[in-house]
Amino acid sequence: MTTARTKRRLLALSGVLVLVAYLGTNSTISAYLARLVNTTDTVSSAPPDCHYVPLSDGATRLYPLNETTGTTAIDESSSAQNGTYQGGRQTVNASPYACVRNLEAYPRVDQTHWVSTPGTISISPTTSSSQEAWVRTVNSQGVAVAIGSTQTAASPSKNLLVLVNSTGRLVFAVQGSGVTYELVSGYSINDGSWHHVVAVHDASYGLKLYLDNTLAASQSGVHPTALTGYLRIGYENTNGFTNGFGTDQSAAHWWDHLAFISYYPFALTATQVNSHYQAGR
Repeated sequence: MTTARTKRRLLALSGVLVLVAYLGTNSTISAYLARLVNTTDTVSSAPPDCHYVPLSDGATRLYPLNETTGTTAIDESSSAQNGTYQGGRQTVNASPYACVRNLEAYPRVDQTHWVSTPGTISISPTTSSSQEAWVRTVNSQGVAVAIGSTQTAASPSKNLLVLVNSTGRLVFAVQGSGVTYELVSGYSINDGSWHHVVAVHDASYGLKLYLDNTLAASQSGVHPTALTGYLRIGYENTNGFTNGFGTDQSAAHWWDHLAFISYYPFALTATQVNSHYQAGR
């Protein structure tokens, strides 16, 4: 019985050796098998992050603001409209980070430090658009992102302003035809935490303001006036808005951290807002 069992084992071993020899000489099969080997037991593809998700959803401007040197703010979108840090760049390794998968440097902007961009953007009552940002502030206020008629000065014509007012509430300030519309969040965000903000003009609906994956405010049937201007990051004139700062240009500057500023020539959906928010958690 022992001899028979031994013979069976030897026969099985011989079969294995023949198979190994065959695979070793068959380049197609051996190459295929080699591609399946993963000695480190890891997945090679990276998860979605705050760079990839906006671009995959069609952002025509994306400023991560993660540079550590120089005064150029890189636009990672295909538009390649690189901005300029006005007054120089103040690099801060802010913690906690805006996006947990992107442990990068972010700037601190203030009265003399903000970002201007080249290349104009056109908005109108009949065209949709969205602006997105990650923001962090403590007991401060000012404009995070907006569209203005001038590239660096206080714009006489401005629209689609995303700002924090004097009480720390998030505001979407929009200039309509002879009237202003101002959507305001229900609570202050001056808490030192990063917040995800999306301001949407949907030409078929009206205005929507998302804060941390929640629809904070909306107003149907209202639309911005037409304007061709520049994307402004960290500063814009707010004179004329109730939740603005009048002629006080100092208060209109954002004072704290900004990251991943994006612009889209269409209305982001609630599903897209959710995916963008989740990419940063």
